[in-house]
Amino acid sequence: MTGHLTQNQIEEYGRQKLSASELLSVSDHLSGCEACRRLLESAVEAEGSFFALRSELFGTAAKTAIPVAASAHPTVEGIAGYVDGTLAGENLQVVADHLTRCEQCVLAVDDLRAFRNQVESTLDREYHPAVVPAPTKNMWHRLDAFMPLSFLRSPALAFGVVVLLVAGSGWLIWQTVEKEAQQQTVATTPSPAASLPAPGVPPSSISAPVIAEVDDGDGRMLLDQNGKLFGADYLPLNYRELVKEALTSQRLEKSPVLEGLSRPVTSLMGSDKKDGGFSIVEPQGKVLIADRPTFRWSVLNDATNYVVEVYDERFNLVAASTQLTINSWTAPQPLRRGIAYSWQVKATKDGQEFSSPHPPAPQAKFRILDEAKANELVQARRAYASSHLILGLLYAQAGLLDEAEQELRALQKANPNSTLVSQLLTNVQAMRR
Repeated sequence: MTGHLTQNQIEEYGRQKLSASELLSVSDHLSGCEACRRLLESAVEAEGSFFALRSELFGTAAKTAIPVAASAHPTVEGIAGYVDGTLAGENLQVVADHLTRCEQCVLAVDDLRAFRNQVESTLDREYHPAVVPAPTKNMWHRLDAFMPLSFLRSPALAFGVVVLLVAGSGWLIWQTVEKEAQQQTVATTPSPAASLPAPGVPPSSISAPVIAEVDDGDGRMLLDQNGKLFGADYLPLNYRELVKEALTSQRLEKSPVLEGLSRPVTSLMGSDKKDGGFSIVEPQGKVLIADRPTFRWSVLNDATNYVVEVYDERFNLVAASTQLTINSWTAPQPLRRGIAYSWQVKATKDGQEFSSPHPPAPQAKFRILDEAKANELVQARRAYASSHLILGLLYAQAGLLDEAEQELRALQKANPNSTLVSQLLTNVQAMRR
């Protein structure tokens, strides 16, 4: 990008309305231009003051959230490093967390990954100079040697011979093309079979009846009666065992990291009717991969402000918001990974304080995924992006139920008549209870 950002680019950047390609260019410019960064900060601060004043004048009827400046978008180099797998440690975590809340950067990553995959296939080819066959005496040379010179001196006879040779050679060429087309048709027409083997697996290698199969990505995975798994040789051993167990049992066990995060609500716990339906929305009863979660709750009519409080397992206050006029808030600092948290939101209305959840309702709990598992999932997402089965099993194992359900629904679209996939999806949905 040459020159500084335009006013329109600054405004669209602050509202996160830029397209994926524009976002890459603008983010790269901001990383090296102090003047444009200051203009962006001033614009976002001014816009935030405007919407705050509007909220005070018109209340919640305005229904306009104060735009919050997201953390700086990754640079072009950062996104390229994420796609190529060269980022590590804190840099990888920063980009991964940013992608959980920025749709524009997710589109940028998808666009760059698609372009890389398109180009990568051509870079792997080996190009060799065309092999020119050694000159041989073809029928034209043999004809020249066969016919006497006096014969070719007659124009009429020579012309007639040429016409016959052209017609004959055309017929021979047509016959050759027809034979090649027939051979190609025979070679590319699959023979009927009860189930096609996974790519690269010879049918003769499947000696026992197939008891489970699923189309996944560009291939198919099969499990025979002897417990042998086909179509998964590209996976590491622990992932192959995970697939084999799922295909064998056709069910998923609830992840232990979900234990203690939720308990059923009973009629003895009361309701939020007296608060006008004021209640928390998310997160609750979940495991999260992002360590800076966004908290959401329903609007309490005529409330003047909200305050969010987050507590650790020992009920120590670890994060709290300022007074808010919107019904969402993102933690400004990363929360510690690998532990569970509880949170509540307090609303002020007519001088009274309302909280949700309030006793005897259960606490709103969630857990931040530990760092090792989070890094593993980021790597797996990059390595097996087209495998909905692998990603669905890994997400379910980590307790990320929303992500697991999304992958299994995509797998179900590729296997609409599979009772196996339907059963796995049902298992994941049941884990929320």
